[in-house]
Amino acid sequence: MMSRRGHICYHYGNEGSVVPDGVEHITLFSEKEREYFFGAHNPNQQYFINWDWSETYWQRYSQYAKPELAKRCRRGDFICLITAPSLYRTAIDQFPGAYSDVCYGPMAVEYGVGYYGVESNYRCFESSALREYFHGMQNNRSEYNNDAVIPNYFDVDEFDLSKLKMPSHEKMQRLLNLTNMPYYLFLGRVNNDKGVGVALDIAKDLGIRLIIAGALQNGQNFDPNSLPDNVIYWGSANLYERAYLLSNCIASFAPTHYREPFGGVSVEAQLCGRPCITTDHACFIENCEAQWRCASHMEFIEATKLAATLTHDDHVKIKEKAFSKWSFDAVAPQYERYFSRLFSLWGDGWYEKRSLEQLALEKELL
Repeated sequence: MMSRRGHICYHYGNEGSVVPDGVEHITLFSEKEREYFFGAHNPNQQYFINWDWSETYWQRYSQYAKPELAKRCRRGDFICLITAPSLYRTAIDQFPGAYSDVCYGPMAVEYGVGYYGVESNYRCFESSALREYFHGMQNNRSEYNNDAVIPNYFDVDEFDLSKLKMPSHEKMQRLLNLTNMPYYLFLGRVNNDKGVGVALDIAKDLGIRLIIAGALQNGQNFDPNSLPDNVIYWGSANLYERAYLLSNCIASFAPTHYREPFGGVSVEAQLCGRPCITTDHACFIENCEAQWRCASHMEFIEATKLAATLTHDDHVKIKEKAFSKWSFDAVAPQYERYFSRLFSLWGDGWYEKRSLEQLALEKELL
C-alpha cells in the first residue's frame, strides 16, 4: 500500500515471505527455525503463539532484528510494529525513546492496534471503539494527539475472481457443487468466541444452508464430522476460495461475542458486495449498517431473512461503499497524514509549519 506511493519500505519477517516489488525483505526466521517453534504448516489448524517476552522465539526474533534495524534505521524513520514493543525489546531498546514522548532516533509505532497490550505512545488503533476503550482503561479524559484511528486496509484485487488464480479442477468442481444452491457463510476462526454457535442456531431454526470456512481452534466444542445436513464445513479457504464463497453467499455471519477490535471478515464480505450480520457492539458499530447488527436471536433471524431480499443493485452499492472506506487508495492517505503528524515531532511539533520536504532537508532530522 505504501511502497507504491513512493515510500521506502523494508519488511522484517520469515523466510519465504512475499513482498511487492520495491520492498526489501530481510529474513529473521528461516523456515526451519519457524517450523521448530510452531510445527509444520497446517492451514486448517490455528497456531498457538504466546505473546510473552519469556518465550524463546520472541527473544531470538528480537535478537536477529537488532543488527538489521541498526543497519537501516535513522532519525526520521518509523519502525512499524504489529505488537507491543516489549516483544522486540532487544531490537527496539537500542534506540532510546523510540516509543516514548522523547524520541531521539527512529520512532517505534504500533501501526495496527487490534489487541489490548498497548505500550508505545505512537499507535494507530483499528477502530474508535478500541481507542476509547484503551483511554478509558487508562482513565484518560483529555485529548491525545500522538495516536489515531485508521481502519485496516485491503487489496481489492484479492476479492476480484478474475485476478486470482483458480484452484485445481477438483477443488473448483467442489466449490461449484457446494454453491449451486443459496447459502449463508460463516468465515473465520471456528471457535466459540467468534460466535459460530450463533450461526448454527440460526441455521437450525430457519433451515438455511450454511457453509463454515476457517481454521479449527484447539479446545473448542465443534466437530466438523457431526454437522446437520444443511451445514457444511469447508475448511480453511485460500484467496480464491474466500472471494468465491463471499461473492456468492446471501450474507456472511460474524456474531463475535467479545469486543472485536476490527472484525476484518465483516469488511471482506462487503468488499464482495454482501452484508455481514454481526453482533451490536465494538467495531461493528463503525463497520456495519444498523440493520445488520443484532443483539438477540430474533434480531439475527430478522436480519438473515432481510439479506435474502437484497437485489443486484443493493450488492453493488455495498461493494462501492466498502471500496471507498477500506481500499488501499482510501486508507493510505490516512497513514500519510498520521505519519506526517508524527514526523513533525522531530521539528516543532504542534506548531510545526514547515512541509515534510522542508523538514526532511534539515540535517538535524537526518
